[in-house]
Amino acid sequence: MSVQAWFSSDEVEIDPGSKVTLKLSVHNLGESTESYTIVPSGLTANWITVSRGNITLFAGSQDVVDVEVDPPMLPTTTAGPTVVGVRIIPNDEPDDTIVAETTLDVQPFDDRRIVALQPVLRARRRANYEFMVENHGNGLASCRLRLIDPTNRVDGTFDPPAVGVAPGGASLVRLKSRAARSFLRRSTRTLEFEVEAEQPGHPPAAADLSLVQPPTIPGAAIGRIAAVVVVLAAVAAAWFGVVRPEIRDAADDRVDERLSQFETLVAEAQEAGSTEVALPSTSVPTNTIAPDDGEPTFFRLETAAALTETSSESFTVPAGQLFDLTDLRIENANNDSGVAILSLNGDDAYRWRLENIRGSLFEPGITPKRLNPNDNVTFSVRCDTVGDPAAGSCVNAINVGGRVIDVDEL
Repeated sequence: MSVQAWFSSDEVEIDPGSKVTLKLSVHNLGESTESYTIVPSGLTANWITVSRGNITLFAGSQDVVDVEVDPPMLPTTTAGPTVVGVRIIPNDEPDDTIVAETTLDVQPFDDRRIVALQPVLRARRRANYEFMVENHGNGLASCRLRLIDPTNRVDGTFDPPAVGVAPGGASLVRLKSRAARSFLRRSTRTLEFEVEAEQPGHPPAAADLSLVQPPTIPGAAIGRIAAVVVVLAAVAAAWFGVVRPEIRDAADDRVDERLSQFETLVAEAQEAGSTEVALPSTSVPTNTIAPDDGEPTFFRLETAAALTETSSESFTVPAGQLFDLTDLRIENANNDSGVAILSLNGDDAYRWRLENIRGSLFEPGITPKRLNPNDNVTFSVRCDTVGDPAAGSCVNAINVGGRVIDVDEL
């Protein structure tokens, strides 16, 4: 063996996503000048960067080379002792290749997320939610689930009540929620609460959920109903006492007038000796048919914007249809940063900061926005920071919900 190499540290502690520089000493034990090639080796070779891949040493001399180690912050980066090494290959005598190794103590990191599949539901008292508990860290996540509502207006049970999620995995959880009973509610009420996945000694993951309750009959409605009954009684009395007799009299007068015209035509025909009588026209104009309320539907627009660039996708309302926009759901699964804009016919209608959206955001509409045939809906995203380097771009989407109405073209 004509070469000897070793690292200055036997064991180094490192956090995934950070960098550490190790000192590699290479000693030429031969009696002549030799050149060496230094390359990473082992299963962790893609973590290693050698500052000088080729060195030349005189006989009996040695040199120190910087080796940079950069374990990625991914679920596949296993926590615990991990061996890293480099191979030193003599250019003149490749058979004398040696391997220098050291041990890295890779630290665990936590990245737990809750992604709600139905962040907002409409119900009177009970609603069933589904959400995913995702583990983007490099250690096992053993989490217990709980519902947080400071107002104590919403309670529920989880199925299952606790989950164990491996690194890079996800688990589906169902929540059966129930709201406190209320008898009189004048308007729509939105109850907001959180679901949280917690594990002792680890930061919790949380997601916001909402329960939209429709109004019940308020106490003031009784007086209003009585007033409506009085008005309807007055209208009925006016109909039977005034309007209906007037309509009958007008109809009788019209019938008498028609009969008179018919008798005159018959007499004229008899005087002329004809057996055919031409009756006056009685055509009735037609009325247009109003469109129905339409069918619920949704469409999805997805963009993939490169870093510092803007990407957009559009949807055009088909000819012969109206679209009432009622709900929006923004998806930011990778926690990208930037600006998302929804435009209607070129005018900005909604604007969001992506860094304020973890996973997804649902925005229910109170008053529908009416879009006419051939109107344009555009979803554009400007990517400032890519949340997942493996994706290479800001991948975001919007689900636009509403009702489509077919329009009769006369």
